[in-house]
Amino acid sequence: MRTLRGVLFVVVAILAFPFVLANVGATLLMRRRVPDPANPPDQYGIDFEEVTFPSRSDKVNIVGWWIPANQPKGTIIMCHGQNGSMDRDTKRMVPLHEAGFNVLMFDFRAHGRSGGMQVTFGMYEKEDLLGALDYLAEQREITKVGLFGFSMGAATALITAALSDSVVCLVVDSPFGRLTRSVSGWWRQHGVPIVVAREMARWILATATLRTAGRIDQTDPIRWTVHIGPRPILYIWGGRDPFVSKREIKRMVSLSAGPTETWIVPNVGHRGAYNEDPEVYKRRVVAWFEKYLTVEQPAQNLEAAARS
Repeated sequence: MRTLRGVLFVVVAILAFPFVLANVGATLLMRRRVPDPANPPDQYGIDFEEVTFPSRSDKVNIVGWWIPANQPKGTIIMCHGQNGSMDRDTKRMVPLHEAGFNVLMFDFRAHGRSGGMQVTFGMYEKEDLLGALDYLAEQREITKVGLFGFSMGAATALITAALSDSVVCLVVDSPFGRLTRSVSGWWRQHGVPIVVAREMARWILATATLRTAGRIDQTDPIRWTVHIGPRPILYIWGGRDPFVSKREIKRMVSLSAGPTETWIVPNVGHRGAYNEDPEVYKRRVVAWFEKYLTVEQPAQNLEAAARS
């Protein structure tokens, strides 16, 4: 009898293991992130204003920084990655501001200073970015912007561009095309065989879907890129990126109807292009926005320019 109970226990444990693993994995994937060390723009001698606005759909409180230029060429929204907060990317704002662009930075939900408890890799983050567009239109009279995103923020920028005509052009650094590929890439980094890693990723995302009341497993930017239309996109990708494949990048480029450029930095990993050569990175990003983000200034800025 004891032997039978032991066998049943082992069988139940084996059958339950994928469910336990999926729940633990989903919890880690979606948990609220620990913020990066504070790094506001005034650390670089740049004036800014802390602003708040609601996410468009569920009204989660989003906190950001409005960084105005004196005589702006245009306005760029920066979209950070899924770890930490917007503070990590403040130094990437500096050359944009110096080039004469307004910049809006903000923390996505479940990051930094913003509300929310779940990271959803674009599914609800797109609502945060749409809320940022609403804020600019309603509070700053700015209706045309460029998007500059990193990793999850890059993926969210691609999704949002497909939903809003306010987006004029994009720079996307290390955007994943399929979330399953990125999650399985994390497991592969930790020594899990590729076939097992892919199956684990599917289980984890299926569990995450149950928790979000939405199809987080179908938020893939590769499904949205075709709807962006003719707007220019600069793709930046590291040749050793474990989370984003070259095939995904090529596929998204092929679905883009407008001008595209793919800048591949061969020997770097995820988001590694900046650290490989910061000056080249800055020049290429600024040049892209200077080429494609030429928009009318709102009346209030034109009046200020006339008085100066």
